[in-house]
Formats: sequence, structure tokens, C-alpha cells
Amino acid sequence: MENSPFPDEYKKAREALLLFDISEREATIYFTILFKGESKASEIATKLGMHRLDVYHELKSLQSKDMVESTISKPMKFKAIQLDTVVENLRKQQADSIRARTEALSSLQKSSEEFKFSNLKENESNVHANKIQIISGQRAIAEKWANLLSHAKSEILVAAIDRGSAKLLLMREMDEISKKINAGVNVRIFTPMSNTNTGQFKEIASEVRHLDSINSAGVCIVDRSEVMIIPEASPGESGFHFDETAILITSASIVEMFRVLFFVGWDTSPSMGTSE
Repeated sequence: MENSPFPDEYKKAREALLLFDISEREATIYFTILFKGESKASEIATKLGMHRLDVYHELKSLQSKDMVESTISKPMKFKAIQLDTVVENLRKQQADSIRARTEALSSLQKSSEEFKFSNLKENESNVHANKIQIISGQRAIAEKWANLLSHAKSEILVAAIDRGSAKLLLMREMDEISKKINAGVNVRIFTPMSNTNTGQFKEIASEVRHLDSINSAGVCIVDRSEVMIIPEASPGESGFHFDETAILITSASIVEMFRVLFFVGWDTSPSMGTSE
């Protein structure tokens, strides 16, 4: 396509058309016809180095935008509508668009205020209800795990397999867990037990039970209101990699489901003193 098929002084006008949902090809074809006069599609294609069918496609689009009109003669010729008429049409379209968008914004604002008012009490009473959040990255997961434990007021339930990062997070926060136990928080820790790791939990033996290692995720449930799930870590050179993604759920029904499943396993598992 030729770069300058019309006088240089009209280059800015051509570029301005591009801001009004008019393509570069359409603008080039429009100004080519405007300065050349009535033209056949084949003539325009030759002048611009375009395929004739591509020119026909752009001409139809320009006709739909009231920028070009065609004759009924054969072969069909195309004529550009004068630029001042095109400008006036674009000005009207812009005014209509601004008016429509302004009305739409007002409608959205009204709906937003009505929605806020109708849900104000529910939002104030339970800000975190029915929320599922994906937490990505080792640091974010560790910070959220620590935050859950530090804010626990009545109950902490932890299920952590040996090869999962939940076990690492559990061991990092043992001091905090001990403080919670001393403060009267009900703590239950469900993790694989063996003769080699019982010493790690000696001070809180009554709160620990053996977890079969076939389980595939680490879980932390706090105050019957939040559950954090960490999928099993993938194998690596050092045994496993720290998991990069966790799920935090605050839906009351889902949290309670995990809590029930936790105690189904807890009630049927051996305590620390009877593990293998």
C-alpha cells in the first residue's frame, strides 16, 4: 500500500479518523477516493497496492459508516462523501455516545447505591461469608497460615502430612500453638507419627494423633470459620518442594464439612502414645 496517496496537508486529518473506530485502511481508501474522485474498486486497488476483494470489503464498511456512496452503473463506481459531512456525522455520533454513556453511568451508580443499601446489614454482620480465595507464593501462604493461628480464639485443627509443606508450616508455628494451648484454645494436630518424631510433640502429646500419610493435602481449620487447604507438595531433589498455591475458604457450610471430616479421622486414630 502506498504511504501517501493524498496531499501531505491531509495526513493529520487521516490520522484523526483513526480515533473514531475507522481503520487505517478505511481512512486511506476514503481519502484516496476523496482526492481522486469517482473510482472503481479495481482502480483503488491498483493505486494502493491492495487486493480488489479487500478493497470491496473496506468500501462496504465505509458505506455503512456513511463515508462513501456507490453508483448503480456498471462497472460500479464509488464516491467519497464530503469531509465536512463526515465530520458532522462523527460529531453527532460522539455526542450520542457521550449522552448514552452518561446515562449508563447514572444508571449503574443508582443500582450500586440500591445494592449497597439492600445488603448493608448482611455485609456488616459477615464480611467474609462464602469467600473462596486462591493464595499463591510461598511467602503469602506462610503469612496467611501464621495469621490464622495467631488470630484463633477458640479452636485450631491441623492435618499435616510429612511430605507436604503444611508440616513445615506447622513446625514453624509450634511456639504460637503452645501459647494458644496455654491460653485455653482447643488445639488438635493430626499428623503422621513415628518413633523418630514423637519428641517434636512431647509437650503437647495429648493434642496430637497419628494421621495416615496417604492423605493428599494439608488443612488448617480455625474457629469453625476459616479453612486453609494446601495440596500435597510435588516430589523434588530434597524430598518435596514448598507448595506454591493454597485455598482459603470462609463459607460456613464448607468449613463445617472439613471440620466433620477432620474429627471422623481424629476419633478413629491412635493417640501419640500408641502410634507405631
